[in-house]
Amino acid sequence: MSPIKKKGGIIIKNKIFFLILLSCLLLPTIKVKAETTTFYEAEYIDNIYMTKYNFNTTAKYYQKARFFRKTGTNEFAYCIEPFKFFEETSPYQSTDRPNLTQSQLERITKLAYFGYGYQNHTDPKWYAITQLMIWQASDYSGNYYFTDTLNGQAVNRFLEEMNEINILVENSNKIPSFSNQKFLIIENSSLLLQDQNQVLNNFQSNNLIINNNTINIENLKEGEYSFNLTKKLDNYHKPLLFYQSNNSQDLVITGDLKEINTSFQVKVIKTKIQVTKIDKDTQSIIPSGNAILDGAIYELYDSNNNKIKELEIKGNQFSIENIPLGTYYLKEIKAGTGYTIDNTIHKVEITEEKPIIDIILENEVIKKKLIIQKKYGEENNLLNEQDITFQIININNNEIKRITTNELGIAEIILPYGEYSIIQENSTEGYQKIDSITLKIENSEEELIELKDLKIPVPNTHINKHSLLDIIILILCILL
Repeated sequence: MSPIKKKGGIIIKNKIFFLILLSCLLLPTIKVKAETTTFYEAEYIDNIYMTKYNFNTTAKYYQKARFFRKTGTNEFAYCIEPFKFFEETSPYQSTDRPNLTQSQLERITKLAYFGYGYQNHTDPKWYAITQLMIWQASDYSGNYYFTDTLNGQAVNRFLEEMNEINILVENSNKIPSFSNQKFLIIENSSLLLQDQNQVLNNFQSNNLIINNNTINIENLKEGEYSFNLTKKLDNYHKPLLFYQSNNSQDLVITGDLKEINTSFQVKVIKTKIQVTKIDKDTQSIIPSGNAILDGAIYELYDSNNNKIKELEIKGNQFSIENIPLGTYYLKEIKAGTGYTIDNTIHKVEITEEKPIIDIILENEVIKKKLIIQKKYGEENNLLNEQDITFQIININNNEIKRITTNELGIAEIILPYGEYSIIQENSTEGYQKIDSITLKIENSEEELIELKDLKIPVPNTHINKHSLLDIIILILCILL
């Protein structure tokens, strides 16, 4: 690089350095104006006098109650440094970090919110009451009380009003007693929730009706639901602000608090008891014989032996839906046609884990043992007839079974409820078969049927001479 260029570069750098130095020298003279505000002591409150006593210094400060107000907006404010003097001309800046503990901060903001200006707290006395309660919360080194006159005797005034504010503060964080709980209900049933904390009326819901600290939920279908409740603390529609000053007592202007949200859950399930009726012998819904499974009637009882409902088997089933969880009992009071009553009492338990119960119940068909005693021969000389076969046919003309007599002339069969025909298929040579027999099985009493085959009669082929002569004479008469 040539000396000329190098010298020029040095000159340029010196100029830049000079400008930076000049700027730095000028910076302190440039004032950045921060946003500040001022407050003033405003109107007095008639007939209310207050005293502050500092335990540390034993100093006592007495005054007639009066408002602090913000310059320009005239918003009322509260002092949070009771033993620091107020300088009316002092500038204030807002802050979200006042010189308070977390518990002090929480209580003071709530006292300011629920004190003067909240709902019906419009009388100026509420301002003085709120101010005294804020002093008590902000500085524990003092005693604060109302007096009968300026620098007079302590009096117990406004105890009822203080208690009202304290209750509001205490309840502000309370949530309904059923918050964060999970409830289980049956589909189409109702759920009535009553708040034992008595704060539900302060909450709102987008999809629930709140009435007298109760919620009634109805007509929910199977599924899981979450219901949100919101408590809006927006009485003033502006933020609560703290203000600090280097040489004057700190202040707070009331405003809205953070809303409180809570929720609870509801699980809705379906419950069902479904009974299928089957035949004990066929182990299916197909009945034995001419019996009918339909028409059986059961009574349903709860665990306290209260009758819930009568249920009838139709299409081999019955069901009952959406009954409460618990233990139930089924008792048959009438069997289907041709069946015996099931005397067993069936226990059924409906639980959250097992809300659907399918149960199979059996009925035993009425049966009869039928004994056929078969004989043959002369009336006074009957013999046991062996190897005689009978065909058993049901009412639909379908063969059920064939049975054959043994050496004692006996054949046995057990038949279920119904109507049958007994047809003899063979006979001992020279003896005639019996006619078909129709019988009904309607009870279970054993029945003996005695049957006998009679000898086939032989035709009389002998014609005597007198009979022949009579025939010849008859023929001649016809011919003549």
